[in-house]
Amino acid sequence: MDLTFTLRSGRVVPLGDPDLPRVTELCLACTAFYELIEGEPATEATAAEILGPLEARYAHGTKHVWGVEAPQGNLVALAELLEGHPTAQEWYIGLLLVTPEQRRRGLGSDFCQVILQSLAARRARAVRLVVHRQNAVARTFWEQQGFAPERETVKRSGRLEGPVEIFVRPVEGAG
Repeated sequence: MDLTFTLRSGRVVPLGDPDLPRVTELCLACTAFYELIEGEPATEATAAEILGPLEARYAHGTKHVWGVEAPQGNLVALAELLEGHPTAQEWYIGLLLVTPEQRRRGLGSDFCQVILQSLAARRARAVRLVVHRQNAVARTFWEQQGFAPERETVKRSGRLEGPVEIFVRPVEGAG
């Protein structure tokens, strides 16, 4: 499916290996997020992992990486998505990253709405994501987007291990 969405802050584009320098720049700009969630700063390896292949345990799904490209060509947001997990009509948002300068300006909400519209067009029934307990800002954001806690578990991210909540949201218009 072609991504032809335009937001106030730029346009949504699919990302791939040639975008590694731009994804690296975005990850480095968001290093405080990585320090909070993983206990270590972002690196070029962080960006390569976002663009790289799926871990074997998720190989049944299809990975998508979309970015919001500003008029100047730099990335101001990125989403890493997993189609078909845990079932064929369900998706996971593995990451929604917005540059610090663009936060609290509506970009994250706008990007989330584009993602949900695209998932509905692809007949997704539900979408899930993980919220780390120490990331209270993310919890508030996702609740404002209509996501609700489904269950709690423990997850290792980088050097940190701790409680996380799995959030879920039905995809309206799917079916």
